[in-house]
Amino acid sequence: MKKIIFSLILALGLVNAAQAAQGDAAAGKAKAASCGACHGPAGISAMDLYPNIAGQKDVYIIKQLKDFKSGARTDMMMAPMAANLTEQDMADLAAYFSSLPMATAEEAPAADGSAAPAANAAAPAAAVVTSSPAAAIYQGDIAAGKTKSAMCASCHGVDGNSVVPMYPSLAGQSANYIAKQLADFKSGLRNDPVMAGMVAALTEEDMNDLGAYFAVQTPKTGTGEGSTLGQKLYFGGEPSRNITACVACHGVKGKGMAQAGFPAIAGQNAEYLKKQLTTFRDGSRGNDNNQIMRNIAIKLSDAQIDELVKYMSSL
Repeated sequence: MKKIIFSLILALGLVNAAQAAQGDAAAGKAKAASCGACHGPAGISAMDLYPNIAGQKDVYIIKQLKDFKSGARTDMMMAPMAANLTEQDMADLAAYFSSLPMATAEEAPAADGSAAPAANAAAPAAAVVTSSPAAAIYQGDIAAGKTKSAMCASCHGVDGNSVVPMYPSLAGQSANYIAKQLADFKSGLRNDPVMAGMVAALTEEDMNDLGAYFAVQTPKTGTGEGSTLGQKLYFGGEPSRNITACVACHGVKGKGMAQAGFPAIAGQNAEYLKKQLTTFRDGSRGNDNNQIMRNIAIKLSDAQIDELVKYMSSL
């Protein structure tokens, strides 16, 4: 009888293992875009606060993601990141990161938080990584982008610094983010009647060129009034309500994290910022990676949005 019971238990275990999602490293690489800001594009973090996950065991990665999603492990940054991950997503991410080489001594973060360069390391290619998928490359022509940007000037400014409060400034924004937004407007993933008409005839090359041009323009400092409460929320979030701190993705000075697809918000107009937070909150804007912004904004009150906007528009 004991042998029969043992055999049944073993058989059930094998069935469960067979039913578990099998990870696809290539798919995981594409899905890992939003992980790169904290854990590094290759799973090696340049910040002491966040762990290296390159070379980590896939079973461990999957368990941690499941625990963050269920609440068994708490972290106000990881909770919204994991909230919408499926088991397949987790398996794919685990397959990708577990396939990467672990950090060596040469790759350990330097004292200032930057990664130490390896000896005789080749200069990085002059290319911008897109936010979705992470492996794709936008290679825009700045000069061509300048010519094509004439139609953008009335709303976004000749140099990408908008003087119209309802429109965003594009100067200094990452090329990958600009190109992605243009593609999303064209596909309908992001809705705006004005932009839909503007992008209808744009090719992928046009989008890349425009992104390249605006990315190298100099952004102006924000003119917002500032807010102590907004600053506190920006840097600390609200742990009791699982509201993630904005600084985690948008940076200390609001410059964003281009490689992970997180936009710069410094220099933006208060009216534009408020509209984006409210549309993420009500779901009418839904082109954020992994619903990160929607998961955060839905927890913000009107008063919190007002204070955040005052602070962010001062950066």
